[in-house]
Amino acid sequence: ESLCYARRMEPPVLAIAQYRHNGELIAAVAQLGYLRREHRVLDATYGRGIWWKVWRPDVLVAHDIDPAKAPDGPADFTALPYDDDEFDAVTLDPPFKLNGKPTHSADEPYGVHVRTRWQDRMDLCRRGIIECARVVKPGGVLLVKCQDQVVSGAVRFQTLDFANTGVAVGLTLVDRLDYLSYRAQPKT
Repeated sequence: ESLCYARRMEPPVLAIAQYRHNGELIAAVAQLGYLRREHRVLDATYGRGIWWKVWRPDVLVAHDIDPAKAPDGPADFTALPYDDDEFDAVTLDPPFKLNGKPTHSADEPYGVHVRTRWQDRMDLCRRGIIECARVVKPGGVLLVKCQDQVVSGAVRFQTLDFANTGVAVGLTLVDRLDYLSYRAQPKT
């Protein structure tokens, strides 16, 4: 016989939880051990930096396509200026909203204020996953934010599609963190 002991995490990180913002979610990801202070982390889509408001690694390289939101200079997350296998962890919060057209003034900070087809937006996100996978070290971590959505009368399962994209380039899906939120649905 053997005994197995586990140290209880305070507070526990739930499989499905509600967070006030992405910074709390990233702190939970760090608590789970996917991110560590000593990691060299690339945030390929830094934006307003909300992911890093609660927890932050010692070395964070932060880019965005918008120079005003890029502490370490502008960079396109589909064509990063780094060698293969350069980072311990990479985070990607691509413009995953698939509505195909701007619907709210809040869309601009997230890069989804330009009219586009949902298929093109999905392809952009896939290309970003492939590029971010290229610069993460073997054994490293790639965190991708996405959302399943109803578009053009059908559910578009980004979680499945993006997971399959990562697997196709040699990554292994090890976890899924569900961030509960509510967004008002279109009236049509």
